[in-house]
Amino acid sequence: MEFEEFVRRVDGAVREAAAVDGFDGASTTQARWATRARNATIVLAPPRNVSVTLAAASETPATTWYPIDDALVPVVSKRIAAYLGEA
Repeated sequence: MEFEEFVRRVDGAVREAAAVDGFDGASTTQARWATRARNATIVLAPPRNVSVTLAAASETPATTWYPIDDALVPVVSKRIAAYLGEA
């Protein structure tokens, strides 16, 4: 699976589980979701990994690394949706 497909699948799952005020997935190396004061960013970490950073204005950002794998789409999307849903 390529980065763009991974992001597309994560985005679909996030939008099913949480309200999203904004999404920027135009880049081939980064995608970002936003709601109120919270942001979630996925960045390509070659060769086949991503870093997922969850950040709010009043918090220290938390970053976790994942391999780009279809089996991890639910894990990553649930983590992002839960974080955005807490806003």
